[in-house]
Amino acid sequence: MRLFIALSIPQEIKESVVETLTPLKHLILDAKWVELKNIHVTLKFLGETPEELLEKIKTIMQQIADGFHPVNAQLTEFGFFPDARRPRVFFIAMDNEAILKRLADTLEENLKKLGFEKEDRFQAHATLARFKTFRNNDVFAQTLKSIHVAGGFPISSMTLFKSTLGPAGPAYQELFTAHFKR
Repeated sequence: MRLFIALSIPQEIKESVVETLTPLKHLILDAKWVELKNIHVTLKFLGETPEELLEKIKTIMQQIADGFHPVNAQLTEFGFFPDARRPRVFFIAMDNEAILKRLADTLEENLKKLGFEKEDRFQAHATLARFKTFRNNDVFAQTLKSIHVAGGFPISSMTLFKSTLGPAGPAYQELFTAHFKR
């Protein structure tokens, strides 16, 4: 199974972000936009995972979630990886980076015990598009400066997703949700 652990973003917030970006959609870009239903904040990509690890992953997730309180998050600004001159990924960042990074780091440490490779590059963001080339990226970046997004929401859980790749793109299925301590 191809798995990842993520924070879900409420539907109305995702709709607001996508609506805000409507003026950018008319630009001729060599980009693939993420489907509305697939917008999320990845905490840890697990990749191909043996089914026998599933229960251990769920246990680790719940133990970690028990140590966190719900937190409010605010979408802050748009950005690019690696940068605006050579964009590969277009995203929207979130505040409360320190708390979310601590959550991701705790997952990394605990999942390392199950054989998952540890990564130290977490940045709280939701991917909105992936660029294939840099076509019209200067116009895109300039237009983006006039667009602002607002949207705050509570984060009270993390979810284990199964990703199935297909010709139309990935399909995500929720397998388990670990709720933070209330």
